[in-house]
Amino acid sequence: MPKTTSLVVFVLAILLIVFSIRSASPPSVREGVIPDSAFSVQRAYAHLLQISHAPHSTGTPENARVREYIVSACKALGFDVQVQNSVATSNYGEFVRAANIYNVIAIKKGAHNSKAVMLMAHYDSQANTPGAGDDGAGVAAMLETARALQKINPLQNDLILLFTDGEEIGLLGANAFVKESPLLKEIGIVINFEGRGNSGPSNMFEVNPQNGWAINEYAKSAAHPFANSLGYEIYKKLPNGTDYTLFKDAGITGLNNAYINGFVNYHSPNDKPENLDLRSLQHHGDNMLSLARHFGNLNIVNTKAPDISYFNVIGSWFIHYPASWNLFFVILTDLLFVWYLFAAFKSRQVTIGGFVISTILFPIVLTIVYFVARFMLKKILGWYPMYSHFDEHNSYNSGWYFLMMAALSATIFSFVYYLVSRKLKMDSLLSGALLLVVILMDGMQYAVPSASYLLFIPLLFILAFRVVLMPEKNKTDNRVTRTGLLNLISVIPAIWLIAPTIYFTFIAFALGNNMPFVAIASSLLTGLLLPVLYPVFRQYKLLVPSCIFLCFAGAILGGHLSAGYSKVNPLQTSVVYSLDADSSKAKWLSDFSSVDKWSGQFFKKGIVGRSKENTSKLMSEAPVLSLPAPSASILKDTVNGDKRELSVHFSPGADNVTCINVTLNQSDVSTLVINKEELKAMHDNKPSGFRGIRYYGVNKNGFDLIFKMDADKKLNILVDAESIGLPAIDGFTTYSEEVIPGTDYYSNTVQVKKHFVF
Repeated sequence: MPKTTSLVVFVLAILLIVFSIRSASPPSVREGVIPDSAFSVQRAYAHLLQISHAPHSTGTPENARVREYIVSACKALGFDVQVQNSVATSNYGEFVRAANIYNVIAIKKGAHNSKAVMLMAHYDSQANTPGAGDDGAGVAAMLETARALQKINPLQNDLILLFTDGEEIGLLGANAFVKESPLLKEIGIVINFEGRGNSGPSNMFEVNPQNGWAINEYAKSAAHPFANSLGYEIYKKLPNGTDYTLFKDAGITGLNNAYINGFVNYHSPNDKPENLDLRSLQHHGDNMLSLARHFGNLNIVNTKAPDISYFNVIGSWFIHYPASWNLFFVILTDLLFVWYLFAAFKSRQVTIGGFVISTILFPIVLTIVYFVARFMLKKILGWYPMYSHFDEHNSYNSGWYFLMMAALSATIFSFVYYLVSRKLKMDSLLSGALLLVVILMDGMQYAVPSASYLLFIPLLFILAFRVVLMPEKNKTDNRVTRTGLLNLISVIPAIWLIAPTIYFTFIAFALGNNMPFVAIASSLLTGLLLPVLYPVFRQYKLLVPSCIFLCFAGAILGGHLSAGYSKVNPLQTSVVYSLDADSSKAKWLSDFSSVDKWSGQFFKKGIVGRSKENTSKLMSEAPVLSLPAPSASILKDTVNGDKRELSVHFSPGADNVTCINVTLNQSDVSTLVINKEELKAMHDNKPSGFRGIRYYGVNKNGFDLIFKMDADKKLNILVDAESIGLPAIDGFTTYSEEVIPGTDYYSNTVQVKKHFVF
């Protein structure tokens, strides 16, 4: 029995890891008769079919059709609807994005308004995707939530529904609303819904600074709360942004929600309604409706309070408390670790030599894991070069590679620690691992203070149980069984908190360069599981590393067998037709460095490499078509002293042009005026010259730009008119069912370029 106990405890620990990851899932779809006042996935899905019927990027006819559908749906629900049309801009230092955007704003007045509640999602898609997950589901959920809210007593606060345009091209719709709308000052809280994939739980990943009020109210009201302050801490250090980012920068309280599973379908033509996990839509909708009801009847006055630490345990069990408590618990953990070491040395469970060896050994093992994981990542991407066609080298079978990396790290750790366990006692091995984790915990308290719970809670449990169990000398069967079960209990917080965090870190970064850090995190968790692993090492020798290695080998085999592409899991490709109207020469271009079975027809004599003239990796001659070129003409040219102001009108040339890219061949323009808004060029926070402008939503009338420069300078520009879809040319086949356009901005486009000097 005692020998069997260690194996049973080990198996239970593995099952708990699987359960902790599986529990972090969206709720089931509600079936049967759905009350009128409840969120219905079926009703929301009917909206989704209309919204994500086809790609609908800014400036396209489909974008206008979706907009009209939203306007009609909101008016039918009794909302006061207005459409905000604006030329919005985003300045990226030396580059500018601008667009003619249309935001849909629907307003329902409250009975006794304190501050308005705004629900927000964007209705535009990327150029080649129907955008069911990003962000059709958010829009559909808003329309269904608005319907359900009509079936209850009127809300106290005003409700604003903001359907933004131009999110995919630089948050331009939200930017225009924040800059121009008089409604901004009336908003008390913004609740945004996004999607970076097509499945997974609706995670509240971003919140405003001083988030105490928002988190407390979220905890009270969300139907299925799912969030953690580690995500909040990390996201605010990243350069990423969503529509809510503009409101947060404006000082408005908010909650930003998104699902991130199914990342391989992000911005892909495969992001279709039939591929959306309806459980994610259910999670979006249930939370949206419950939050709207709660904040809609809340007196929204003071929305800032000290930060909160918060996280989920086992599904929707949501824990939150003041982040200021963390420092106390971190110090308590430090003291308990010192006490543990003192007791361990006193009882001779830890020797000085053993402590030194384990302290050196753990970082060495982590280093080995890192470099082996990098090697394996390079091998995987070498074996399956088509993975590079996806964002972050993603794949439809990425779950196999998560298992592979986790098993790889656990195999290395368990093999090394099995060998050392033959010479050292368990606490000698554990003490060195715990020292490194304690140091990491102290670093987290400094760098991400509201997220240090991730390590101090597991450490507190493990240390407390070790201190209690260490004095035990009686080795009867019952005592050994009891000790094994207590060891399992001691590591449960580590499993519940860390295992899902590792999994969602992998989901976020896939097979990108951060993948080896997922392996390191897996080894850290394995180190904390030593109280469970050590007895198995001693009694079953190589059983653990052997079994885990078989999992590693099985994951590689599973990844290989599922690495192909099909109609259900199509391959992304990148092909662009580029016509130089000045030289009457045309090229096929691709952002990818390798051809696939479809794109090979364009690059039979492809040239691989980058040049100053073109940033594409594949280039090949293409048939020259007779296509209308864009034009640029001077409206006004004024010289005042040593400064020149040049007003230029740009015309697309063709009716189907959706974007015009203006490249400045010389960075002499320091100031740019778009729709009376003056923009300054900056580089490394210093005045510079503009290098490019991308203008979306171009209509047949074109647009005007004003360039300001020194009087002795000329304006030297390359104008590129871009339209969606490749031309039909004899001898070249269209996309097959197993091949789809890639997610980059240029894939599946026609570009007609013309050079101008003024």
